[in-house]
Amino acid sequence: MRILKLLLKTYYRQIIEIKMKGIYTLKYRNKIMIKWLNAIFYFINAENFTSFIQIATINLLIVVISRSLYAISYYYRYPELFEGKGRPFKVYFLNNYLLYFILKEITLILIGILYYPISVGIGVYSFILMGDNIKNIGEKKENHIIKNTGDSIRIIIPLIGIIYFIITQDYLLVGFVALSLLIYMISGFNRMERTLSDLKEKILNSRFNRSRVGKIGHVSLFILTIGFSLFSISAVGIYSPPKRQTYYIQMSDGVKLATDVYYSPGSFGTAKPVILVRTPYGKTGWAYDLYSLFYFIQDYHLVIQDLRGTFDSGGGQDFLLFTQSYKDGVETVEWIMEQSWCNGKIASVGVSALCINEYFYAGMNPNGLEAQSLWFGTPELFDHAIYQGSYHKSSVETWIESTAPENYDHQIGMIFEYFPKNETLYNSTSLKINSGPTYSNISVRALHVGGWYDHFLQGTIDGYVGYDDYGTSRARNHQKLIMGPWTHGSIYGGKQGQLTYPDNSNGFNMIFEWEQEIFDESLRGIAANWDGARVAYYLMGDIESSGKWNYWRYAYDWPLDYVNTTWYFHENRVLNTTLPTTGYNYSYIFDPRDPVETLGGQNQPFDLNGPYDQRPIENRSDVLLFESDVLTEPYETVGRIWGHLWVSSNCTDTDFTVKLTDVYPDGRSMLITDGSLTVRSRNGYTIEDFMSGNQIDVYELLVDCWSTAYTFAPGHKIRVAISSSNYPRFAINPNTNASLAESYLNYNIANNTLCTGPLYNSSIILPELRNMSATHTYY
Repeated sequence: MRILKLLLKTYYRQIIEIKMKGIYTLKYRNKIMIKWLNAIFYFINAENFTSFIQIATINLLIVVISRSLYAISYYYRYPELFEGKGRPFKVYFLNNYLLYFILKEITLILIGILYYPISVGIGVYSFILMGDNIKNIGEKKENHIIKNTGDSIRIIIPLIGIIYFIITQDYLLVGFVALSLLIYMISGFNRMERTLSDLKEKILNSRFNRSRVGKIGHVSLFILTIGFSLFSISAVGIYSPPKRQTYYIQMSDGVKLATDVYYSPGSFGTAKPVILVRTPYGKTGWAYDLYSLFYFIQDYHLVIQDLRGTFDSGGGQDFLLFTQSYKDGVETVEWIMEQSWCNGKIASVGVSALCINEYFYAGMNPNGLEAQSLWFGTPELFDHAIYQGSYHKSSVETWIESTAPENYDHQIGMIFEYFPKNETLYNSTSLKINSGPTYSNISVRALHVGGWYDHFLQGTIDGYVGYDDYGTSRARNHQKLIMGPWTHGSIYGGKQGQLTYPDNSNGFNMIFEWEQEIFDESLRGIAANWDGARVAYYLMGDIESSGKWNYWRYAYDWPLDYVNTTWYFHENRVLNTTLPTTGYNYSYIFDPRDPVETLGGQNQPFDLNGPYDQRPIENRSDVLLFESDVLTEPYETVGRIWGHLWVSSNCTDTDFTVKLTDVYPDGRSMLITDGSLTVRSRNGYTIEDFMSGNQIDVYELLVDCWSTAYTFAPGHKIRVAISSSNYPRFAINPNTNASLAESYLNYNIANNTLCTGPLYNSSIILPELRNMSATHTYY
């Protein structure tokens, strides 16, 4: 229901904006109305308010039986009202009470069958009135059995309603039962003693019977009520969630991929744009729940496919996740294009793993793929998901174990043995290489969505830049990027890690509107505006003090115009922008048996990610802290952050980690971003460049801490933590020459040194924005 409310607010804003632009034409009005019909009746079905099957069986049965029994009892109580040509008085339109009575009953039945609680309410009310009629008949005939039967019905029916509530605890249903009893108490008691003459007088004096206007009004009310009911019943059937049609699409290598097709509700399979979703999590799971909600109400057909080797798709035990996506995705798009229900325009959507595979087949430029919605993913599988400077252990192993448990060992073994040295495997999951899937083939217009605390953070940004700067002419300058203060997939904002951001951190409306604008243009031919802001990013800061932070900024493009500011590490662990004049070395012992524990950050699993207070793990001998003075003015950094370290070690290989935190006035050290680098990989993943193991040799490292947008508030301090482990976010380095592996039997204890001073000026590099008026539409 939360998503429903957000969707309704978004639609309302769209109508207002269209009217303000003066383009509220019949074309737009029809487009919006069709979506409203899809939305309303989809939610009626999806939220189990009603369904065509329930209407045609349970609801209809309850109302027809109850009203039929009531009508029979009413007839025997007042037979004179239903006499044919010898009727004793004229009443209502066409002077025919029987016709009026029939139309009234039809109206009640049509209204009652729309919703189960209404059916029950009408049923209870009808049975009680039937009891009144039976009692009255018994009194007339002086038959105590008939009279007592009527009394029994009036008592038993409410008791049945109470018992049913006790069993089901259905408060809505008991509410309608209570309403029916209230109506009976208000009007039913008068009916019980009403004689035929009383009834005649009431009917003749009815305002509907006294004038032509009243008669016309009564007739109109009947027609409108019946028409609404018939329309609602038809719409519930027509716009109900469509049935799944499953196909097994054969790939060029013979593998068959399980694929479900859903027609847009109410379309009956006519040609329309198609939304493609490819998932490793099961095509009937949450992917269906999420994307059917989004796209059925927008009048799109939906295709959901199990990735190769997962769930119902073939692939065997020797498949590798994503390495065939660039082929499988293209062949799936080609299959969709051949179907009669596709109008030749396709958009793909996905979050996380569903997003990652999108990049690779888009990089082959399949015909018909016009647009994409890319949430929390990366176009560089190895660089971002597997090896972010160091082996991203928790993310890789947790994800593979949950996604492909049956061939976990094969997946992990192939990563360790072949990535990134095997060019075929590496290139099939990378767009930056000019072979196989590549940025230069990209021809889609897309929305890119990510979070500052997401473990694919840099992948989202790099994907946007790659599409926007290096794609075909159709793709260049036609991308949009949204970066929020979010962990993985948490677009609703609010609580992230140990911090709770303001309500404006909810990005749902913006995401939905930007995506719809892109899809409307690419799939429906409605022009989008590409001249204004194409980038929205959330500038984070202190959540407990007011200032110009924790709000959305809008820019024309990314990266923004910036200058790098170097914050140097000094003696006495001071951090400032002044180049040190004296050298000082900081040494510590790194024991792989006792690593620094991961506490938040851009981490997977998701139960411990986002901004966390680092104090519990900072008070260690193997953690070096450098801290600025208390800030007197806000300090803002937006862009990519690098740790520039000069180091030495008694081992030939080890790791160095960098964390940037915001120290609050109460002492909390809240994590902003971090990074790690395995020293052997300092010159590239494919080159193993070991150290000498001689501590007199000093090596230069650039530790990629990815990007952020953050303001350090006055009264706060900037802190940088240097160490050699962050486990299990990054694997523990055994400090040997051993190749990458899941675990190690042998290890060395490292004596690691960070060098500072004028020669070896270790530092952290923070980007500062400039020319903001030229790069932003709102800042």
